[in-house]
Amino acid sequence: MTQPPFVPRPGRARIALATGAWLLFAAGCAGPVRLAEPARGGHGAGADSARVVLEVRLRRSAELTDPRAALRLFDQELRVEYRVDGRGPGLDAGEVTIDGRPLFRQVSGRGAVSYRLGRDEPEGGTQAGGDPWATIANAGGSGVPATSARLRLASFPVVTRPSPGQGVLRADELQVVMLPPLPGIWVRVTLAGGGDPVSAIDLGEGRWLFPRGALSGLGTGRGRLLVEVESSCGDCPGAGAMRANWSSRIELELALTLL
Repeated sequence: MTQPPFVPRPGRARIALATGAWLLFAAGCAGPVRLAEPARGGHGAGADSARVVLEVRLRRSAELTDPRAALRLFDQELRVEYRVDGRGPGLDAGEVTIDGRPLFRQVSGRGAVSYRLGRDEPEGGTQAGGDPWATIANAGGSGVPATSARLRLASFPVVTRPSPGQGVLRADELQVVMLPPLPGIWVRVTLAGGGDPVSAIDLGEGRWLFPRGALSGLGTGRGRLLVEVESSCGDCPGAGAMRANWSSRIELELALTLL
């Protein structure tokens, strides 16, 4: 996969970039959802063509704190909405969960409904997993039947090399090893220190390389390995006649000592 051009970002970045994310209904979901009436504020689609689109925005950032894949979460925001043809106000879908974890229901002054998951970590803390598949389910509400969907979101990768806090000789090469990403998942690895960030070469199969001498322009002291992961689709089929556009993004940091 061709990587987008690298844009240096100075300093310690602790906030992941917000991106619009759309979740894709799995083929095992119910058939296309037909609405008897278009939702208020919608674009007036007829009952024979209106459909519900599950819309999500996701951003996450965290630091890898030990070799056992434990994470310290910096930032997280997940927002879910159900819309008629992806337009108009959010519909009431009843209780909504992601992998069994309830989302907080919000209702605007005009009656639009959205669901959120904030920065709160699950019981036991956050772990890197590498598996991008998750299930979002709703109990059903006005115009939205009870259903569930499988989605592929960017997830925190399991990094096996280097370890947090490891010393790195700037004159030597540095290999970064993690569980291989699935096809369609974009990953970029950079290292920042007392100079311009340096991008690693993607060798495939979950391996990235900073060649010998590539880190010589960085200063000694604290370094920050940054792993960026994205997953997206511009126009994907859902169950039946449904379509979905979706994307998600995470940033994982790993502190190193540059020698």
